Amino acid sequence: MKDHSSFLDLALDDSVGFDPLGAFDDEVEEDAGAVTEGYLGTPHTDEPAPKVDTRPAAERIADLFQSMAPRRKTLMGMLTFCATPQTADALDAEVNRLQADNFSVYTPASLANLLERAGGLTRVTADGEPYPEGDPEPVLVEVDGVSYYEAAEAPAVHWVATAEGMAHAEADAPLARLTDLLNEDARYATIYERILNLTAQEGGATIPTINDAVDNDELLKSPRLYAPHFVDKLERCDAVEWRDKSWRITAVGQEGQRLVADLVAAQAAEAEAAGDAPAADGQ
Repeated sequence: MKDHSSFLDLALDDSVGFDPLGAFDDEVEEDAGAVTEGYLGTPHTDEPAPKVDTRPAAERIADLFQSMAPRRKTLMGMLTFCATPQTADALDAEVNRLQADNFSVYTPASLANLLERAGGLTRVTADGEPYPEGDPEPVLVEVDGVSYYEAAEAPAVHWVATAEGMAHAEADAPLARLTDLLNEDARYATIYERILNLTAQEGGATIPTINDAVDNDELLKSPRLYAPHFVDKLERCDAVEWRDKSWRITAVGQEGQRLVADLVAAQAAEAEAAGDAPAADGQ
């Protein structure tokens, strides 16, 4: 029978310089480093704090209105509605009214949160005091001679416009925007006049009706433009609104009718003075 003890002694003898695991030490350390950095990643830490927008509230509010132009009228309505503290339910109902003819994927709560983050709305209590942060302190109650603490109910949330929010609403000047639009787009004055007149009819004007009256006009051939381009611009100036499945003129739009009529008349007079025959609208 062979004696294996000499082999085992040799394997375990440090003096001979052989370590059965030593050959793998470097590889294990390298693999561990690779696993830590490549697979498991860096050691777990708390999630980084969300970046805080430190711009002034007025700037953040203006940016919100610009980035959410299709919801501008709703956001503006929310600010004016909350000139005094309003319950969350009351604000929800008002937003639903404002969006009744203009479907949105944004819920009233999400729009309120966006305005809050921008600095346009803030949460308050029923008496207008700043809404308390965190959970309310437990209340000490006594029942049958036994005292104990029970959870207190949080006060109902009310929304109110901030000073910056009200300033933004008060600075809104749709007629001034419409005036600027008509001056900048003076070339298309007859197009705007036609659309405003159509939407001023009883029952407003449907999209096909406006398209038929506008899209084939020579003015829109180069560059090629279509009725929705102008309707959108008028809507952003609060001159027309989509209601009851048709486009309808607003009070701002009625003022615009007078402005654009004067502009068209002035253009006709200039053309006549220049010896050019005024183009017949024919619509």
